[in-house]
Amino acid sequence: MGIKRLVFSLSLFAAIAGCSVSFAAELQGQLAGGSPLRPDGVLFNAPWFAVPGGTPAADGDFDGDGGGDILWRNNQTGENVLWYLNGTTYTSTVALPPVSDLNWFIAGTGDFNADGQTDILWHNNGSSPENTQRGSVSVWLMRGATYLTSAALSSTVTGDWHLRGAGDFNGDGSPDIIWRNYTTGANVLWLLNGVLVTEIINLPSVSESGWNIYGSGDSDFDGNGTPDIVWRNNQTGANTIWFMNGTTYSTSAAIPSVSDLDWQISAVGEYNNDGKPDLVWRNNQTGANTIWLMNGTALVQTVALPAVGELRWKMVGPR
Repeated sequence: MGIKRLVFSLSLFAAIAGCSVSFAAELQGQLAGGSPLRPDGVLFNAPWFAVPGGTPAADGDFDGDGGGDILWRNNQTGENVLWYLNGTTYTSTVALPPVSDLNWFIAGTGDFNADGQTDILWHNNGSSPENTQRGSVSVWLMRGATYLTSAALSSTVTGDWHLRGAGDFNGDGSPDIIWRNYTTGANVLWLLNGVLVTEIINLPSVSESGWNIYGSGDSDFDGNGTPDIVWRNNQTGANTIWFMNGTTYSTSAAIPSVSDLDWQISAVGEYNNDGKPDLVWRNNQTGANTIWLMNGTALVQTVALPAVGELRWKMVGPR
């Protein structure tokens, strides 16, 4: 397989922020999130379980080796797979259960029941009139690549809201989730206790066109113990990190820009065992994939991963 390295250029960044606007009412949606998403062929769920006082897994580490792995979904067949990595080296591919309903998107990862295993967060955002589950959110409990059970979040959403990642922003050991409204530019955190929505926090809005959130995970770029939020501008190629202080936006910092808009940030995780989050990129035209090894907001090195020329495969996590 051909392998390309991602070439970047430094650029100045104009800060993206804005006035916080309350969209809590719309995002509360309706209580009782409905039926949980199950893999194809699974008719009944085992009971949901949590581990009181458990130690959450490192986000994105499905095989328990201490480093990040990579999650893929085929947006035409509904297949899902994991790439296991040893540091920055691809080692193997493991199939996950398929979901043929293409209204469902993998939106994030995290350990939602504190059992030391990374789980998968799903959002139904299909816009067809026949899609009766639009706005629903589900979590798959996993043990490595093995599906255990699933549960729906306690709320659904209405309007043009898109689930853009997960991370433990309030430090309670349970992942929280990030929403962005593509129409209004509003951004919101849902604080979770497992799959129960406990609080809604408004973040600064970003109405400038082109900006989108590409994840968080538990990626702490400034070392203050709080996850931060990764942004990319799909029109200019600018990239930035929002530094967070708990659930509060603190400041933003530019990272190297990538003017080739075929490249997208597709995963955020820790890949070289230095304790600092890195970024994984995919080129949606060539199928090339690469890791940016980061030291905070400084790019240290790029490492090529195997290319995936079948462009129906989308890299969807961790984030």
